[in-house]
Amino acid sequence: MGVEVDIQRTAYIIEKTLVAMDNRQKLFLEGVFRPEEEFIETVKSYGERNNQPEFASNAVFLTSAFVFGDDTERFFNRITDSSKLSENAWIFNPMNALEKSDEEIMAGCAEFFRPAGYNRRVVMEWPYNLRLLEQKYDGDIRNFFDENDGDMKKIVRAMVVRPRAKTEEKRKKGAFTRYGPKIASLVVQWMNQYSLYKFNNSNGGGIPVDFQVARVLIQTGAVILDKPENAHQVTTNVGRSLGLIINENGWEFRRVSEAIWNVGNRGCNQKRHDDCPLQNDCSRLISRKPYDRDGKFDPKDNGRWE
Repeated sequence: MGVEVDIQRTAYIIEKTLVAMDNRQKLFLEGVFRPEEEFIETVKSYGERNNQPEFASNAVFLTSAFVFGDDTERFFNRITDSSKLSENAWIFNPMNALEKSDEEIMAGCAEFFRPAGYNRRVVMEWPYNLRLLEQKYDGDIRNFFDENDGDMKKIVRAMVVRPRAKTEEKRKKGAFTRYGPKIASLVVQWMNQYSLYKFNNSNGGGIPVDFQVARVLIQTGAVILDKPENAHQVTTNVGRSLGLIINENGWEFRRVSEAIWNVGNRGCNQKRHDDCPLQNDCSRLISRKPYDRDGKFDPKDNGRWE
């Protein structure tokens, strides 16, 4: 069967989650959790204080590449420190950073982010992305957005190049590296949400489908798997279907993204089943281990009624 998306069920799950979020019900009683918010406000303040209007946009763009295969809350807790940012702000400034060697740049990047596992590759690509940003876009990522007409769809497409595009292919085409469909969609979502760039179509960037978003849909029967499936296959199919469903219902991509992600992160991760707006629609709790270890979604229950 592979990956099957039940369109009607998915729309029902989304609508029920949005209603709970808007009415501050269940786990949304405490509001919407945005782990990136404090960091983004910190880099915005730094840019304003130092009269660097491009700083916050560059910092958010470059940092977003790390939001992959890591716990988002832990990641942002690790880097949200205004004094630490002041000491390491040069890694977000292409002109200043490129006065150093690639090795020094990577060392500075690693010191600030302290990445583990897969995300060490982002550190390795940091000098290349800085060089491209400086040489092609005058050190300001907003010029890259302008080159793509401020159009979310075009911008995401330009970052992705094509699904599963390899690093070398992206380099040959003069594209930024480490930006796949999930991260590219996240970039435009945050840039728009935190007023870092004014897009021409503020609802066209798609939805960043990560483990939390996909798990909620699998656990509620909106996405049907009969065996472990490749994560890329799941997220691609789910992302495509979500785009159609969201557009058809006139919902906002960001709101849907935040609502479902919050259920996964604040509900499933913390096993707050009794406090979840989808409690009566959920049949299992799947493990993240196969996703991190093998790059697969395993649909079997691994913790709710094990």
